[in-house]
Order: sequence, then C-alpha cells, then structure tokens
Amino acid sequence: MVFKRPAKVILFIFVLLSVSTALLYSAGSKQKNAVASVNGVLIPKGFLDREIRRFEQQALSQGQTVDETQRSELSRQALDTLIDIELLYQESQRRGFDISEERIQEQVNGLRTQFADEQGYADALEQIGISDGELRSEFRRQLAIQEMIDTDISPATTVSEQESTEFYESNPALFFSPEQVRASHIIILVSPDAGEEQKSEARSRITEIRERIRAGEDFAELANQFSEDGSSASGGDLGFFQREQMVKPFADAAFSLAIGELSEVVTTQYGLHLIRVTDRKEESLVPYEQAQLQIFQYLQREKTMVAIEQLAAELRGRAEIEEFPLPEG
Repeated sequence: MVFKRPAKVILFIFVLLSVSTALLYSAGSKQKNAVASVNGVLIPKGFLDREIRRFEQQALSQGQTVDETQRSELSRQALDTLIDIELLYQESQRRGFDISEERIQEQVNGLRTQFADEQGYADALEQIGISDGELRSEFRRQLAIQEMIDTDISPATTVSEQESTEFYESNPALFFSPEQVRASHIIILVSPDAGEEQKSEARSRITEIRERIRAGEDFAELANQFSEDGSSASGGDLGFFQREQMVKPFADAAFSLAIGELSEVVTTQYGLHLIRVTDRKEESLVPYEQAQLQIFQYLQREKTMVAIEQLAAELRGRAEIEEFPLPEG
C-alpha cells in the first residue's frame, strides 16, 4: 500500500531533506542580485535558478517534461517555496530552536560517508555550487525548521479512530492485494539476437534439466548448479510476485501453474526458463487491523502538512515581503 499526496506548492518535507535546496543570503547581500526580500532577508536569483532546476529534475524523474509555459509556473512555485522556507526558519528562531554545532557536524559527516573520499565530497559541493560553510548554514536552517515541526506542529495533530476507519472504508482500492505466486525458476541465458546454433544448444540444455527434474532430481539443487542468474544461490527462489512484476510470457506461465507443478520450457527476452510454483496468495482485501498503523501515519503526515501550510500562510500575512523584477542573466 502506497498513499500518494497530490503535488502542492509547499513541499516542505521534501525540501528540508534536499541538500541542494537553495541557500538564502543575509540582509547584507546586494539587492540587484535578489528576487525577493523576506523581512529584510534577501533571496538571490542564483539560488532561485537552482531551485527551479531541482523542480525540473523532479518533474523529469516522474516522466514529465517542462516547456516554457510550465517553466513560468515552476518559477512561481520555486520562489513561493523559498519564501515560505525563510518564513518558517525565522519562526523557528523566534521560538528558540537553536541547533548545536555537534548536530550540524553529524549531518556533514553523514553526507561525507556517501563519497569515496574528501575530494569526491568537495567536487560534489562545487558542482552544486555550495561551500562547506554554506552547507553547514543550510543544515542549521533545515534542522531548526524540522525540530519546530517535530516539537510544535506534528504533536498538535491528531487522528481519530473514526477518521482512520472512514479512510479505509472510502478507499478500498488502496487496500486491495492482487493475486501473487511464489515461484522458483531455472534460466539458461540466451540473447534475443543469438544464432540458431546457440539457441538450439540452450534448448537442449534446459530440456535435459527438465527431464532430470521429472525423473525426481531436486529442483533447487539443479537450479543452484545450472541456473544462470542470481537466484541460483537460493535454489532459484524468486519469492512472491504479482503478475505485472514479471515479463508477460513468464507471468502467464507462472500464474497458470498449480502449486508444485513444473512448467514447460518458457521463452522470454532473457532466455529459457523452467518454472515451479511453490505457493500462492489469492487476491484479497488487506484487513483494517493490518493497515491501521500505516493509515494513521499517512493521515497524520497529511494533517502535519496542512498545519505547516497554514502556519506559512499566517506568517506571510504578518511578514514584509517584497518581490523584485528578475535581473538579466
């Protein structure tokens, strides 16, 4: 079960976890390079550009393209996001959420472990366009806002049993568990463009293995000995899978077999397979008791997001915000 929330302008949690989120200048920056001022804190154009690129990369990762018309809307969303983040940070400071140097260092150390060496870490910062000092400043901002959310905002949201059950009853499709089978296979790899001689040799090998299984030899032992993929180490076991998780010829064969039944030789784009189904789960509705915790967590995240957006809106109403014409270049 995966619950997805429609994309909105203020995707705070995602932004807070993004190292490449834009950094904000202090009030001493040059206004000619800024796109907005939030209670005297300037947002520079370069960081808006970076935030727009992040939005574009997020869209591309979801298979969406961004044309010039959409880029204008994206620019608006990016600027709104940066303004709201700055407002939330200022509010976190007003409430006294100060972050220690030790916690900031933990974040930096965690990031460094993702790179082979210090040079790789330095190169990554240079590519993003962030200095080590700016990165530490950004971690301070992120942690302060997140601590405010965790301490003041999220605990104030509650999800009742009635809300949870109503969500379950109103969204049966989210809790539908499709038919699954558990199967093992033996594969002899054959490229689609292999010659006839190679294909014939592979078919002879898989046919011989099939006859040995039919004669009583152990499927798992033969898979371990002859199968040419990673599942051979576990006797060919592929675990449970849904029909759409496998290529069609493989799925059609697996889902037509009874438990314990051995397939004929199955041809896919990967090669030749023998399949044996070892277990089956019929389609069903996940019981409420099994889904209850996930529903609660989802609804609480939703309510927290709404509370964050409401707080940002209230802060906007009290703030001095000025937007500047985009500078050239």
